[in-house]
Amino acid sequence: MDFLLTPQQQDFRARLRELLGGPEMRQALRDGSRADPHDPDPRPAYRLLGRHRWLAPDWPAERGGAGLDTVCANILTEELAVHHVPDSAHVNSVRNAGRCLLLCGSDRQRERLLPLLAGGDVLAAVLYSEPETGSDLASLRTIARPAHDGWRLHGTKVHSVKTAHCDLAIVAARTGEHPEPLLGITLFVVDLRAPGVTVRPVDGVNHEPFHQVLLDGLRVGPEDVVGDVDEGWLVITEGLAVERVGMDYSARVRAHLAWLRRRAADRGFGSAVAERLDRISTAAEAGRLLAWSMAGRLADGDLDPAEAAESKWLNSELMREVWELSQELSLPHDLLTAHDPGAPEDRTALLLNREAPGLSLSAGTSEMMLQVIAGNLGLEAGDAQ
Repeated sequence: MDFLLTPQQQDFRARLRELLGGPEMRQALRDGSRADPHDPDPRPAYRLLGRHRWLAPDWPAERGGAGLDTVCANILTEELAVHHVPDSAHVNSVRNAGRCLLLCGSDRQRERLLPLLAGGDVLAAVLYSEPETGSDLASLRTIARPAHDGWRLHGTKVHSVKTAHCDLAIVAARTGEHPEPLLGITLFVVDLRAPGVTVRPVDGVNHEPFHQVLLDGLRVGPEDVVGDVDEGWLVITEGLAVERVGMDYSARVRAHLAWLRRRAADRGFGSAVAERLDRISTAAEAGRLLAWSMAGRLADGDLDPAEAAESKWLNSELMREVWELSQELSLPHDLLTAHDPGAPEDRTALLLNREAPGLSLSAGTSEMMLQVIAGNLGLEAGDAQ
């Protein structure tokens, strides 16, 4: 399947592929993995992209971007995943935090922070989830108490990745009490190196270590508020829809399927395996079409969160099928012996084994996506039984 791209968009994809598959990127990935192979630093790769103004290609030039359109931004999302360049920090730093600042930040915040994010010189985390409440922001417990010079933040955030490499964060905190619990939430820009902030790794099996962030009386000023006080939920909702377009999930499915097909051919697996791979491949093309459709809806400003949930659910569940098939075909040895993050084949194997099982959890679990879809259809929780 191909899409009708303009000559400029086709040229962008071709030049981006050349960079992502070239020796400079391979070296940047090795450099990022040198200090800690279990939690590679994405900044060498992002700075390489930033030098071309391709880390945030659709941002204005004065904000560090290339002034391209949103189609090019989605081409970047797709190609990062296809080439297995670590993209979770890009999702958080550029697509979530950066977009939040671009749309709702003050002129000073945009001028100061966006060029740093677009250049890969600064990484941002997004701190919404909390212990015992998960992503249920109606149960948000982090509090921002008014002070004479701004606010004091108290609370604990969890399940953020790449946080040890991040310089700042967008933090959701409760600033007011309302009958509707999703109101009264405000977003703040937080310096993760400031007094009152502690970042700790959390033990787990995720391929990128989770972190816990403790906020103990952290001082933030009025200039650190993003958007309007008590109206952060509106910004968060839009960000979640963007994350659930499904472009990166779809690209991962197709890249890992191609690797799996090569390995199956090398091992001489028969027609039954080929038919199963063909079935998943057909579903993967449908998933890609759905993701691009959602991207177009987003560009037009009419993305339905329930439809985005459909794309995220389909593509992340397909990734789980690919991983399960690799286990059934007794390929774990290939997955476990891969070691060079700069080599394309090894990078594919490493990420298939590490990230695939968790993709149905990130950006909202499959169960949450089905709940959103069911609600859009007017179904109650028990109607499906």
